Amino acid sequence: MKALPVLIPFVVLAGLATWHFPVTIPFRIPETALPETVVIAAGTQAYRPAGEFRQGTRIVDAPLQQDAAPRLEIMKHQVSAQDYALCVRAGVCQSTDVTGTAKVAQTNVNFTDAAAYAAWLSDQTGSLWRLPTDAEWLRAAGERGFDDGFDAAANGADPSRRWIASYQREVALRGEADLTLHPLGHFGVNDLGVADIAGNVWEWTQTCFQNGTLTADGSAIATRSDYCGVRAVQGKHRAFVIDFIRDARSGGCAAGVPPDFLGFRLVREGGD
Repeated sequence: MKALPVLIPFVVLAGLATWHFPVTIPFRIPETALPETVVIAAGTQAYRPAGEFRQGTRIVDAPLQQDAAPRLEIMKHQVSAQDYALCVRAGVCQSTDVTGTAKVAQTNVNFTDAAAYAAWLSDQTGSLWRLPTDAEWLRAAGERGFDDGFDAAANGADPSRRWIASYQREVALRGEADLTLHPLGHFGVNDLGVADIAGNVWEWTQTCFQNGTLTADGSAIATRSDYCGVRAVQGKHRAFVIDFIRDARSGGCAAGVPPDFLGFRLVREGGD
């Protein structure tokens, strides 16, 4: 049997020519939005672990320890509202009151928000981005870093000495509050070239709050356990904030004086 040619009416062909098929184009971060970073060479670091430690029944400082510090690549600036808005536009990050076009640090973010942005940026750039540890943040702080340990008297047998020292510190810190959100760069760069570190935007770290005990002589940590519902945040002083809190001034600061604002910057793994 001979096949018959199939004739398609011209009007049908014309209709197909003008038909619009939906095409989904994945959002990609523009090259101009790639973050500027600062590289810190490998070395050593004096670091006092974050949390609450006991020697016997007394609360005392964790011992200051000397640690190896590998090469560190960290964002020069905090993640800005402009940067974060790209993640919101992509449908990955949650919008906040600060998200927009302003060239200020993205604030009003909790630990989960910061981690979501890090995962999105990693996907966009092909590099692994993550929050710094508490120790890494202090290393990047350079000359603006600090040791929040108390003196020998506050670590002695009389617990009232520690209470008084802690109270005096908190009174001084509360008097330094700055509740104006400044443009990026307002606080300048430190000796390592990292901008706005220890300004009025505290930064989330991935370090969990630790409970621990010291050896009998207090020279080393004997036991420790992590409570990751609370994370260390770093700025002009160290504080501990519940991980779902976006504004610690309204509550949710588990330990320490509440930060003025909560933001973040990221570390890049495996850079050149």
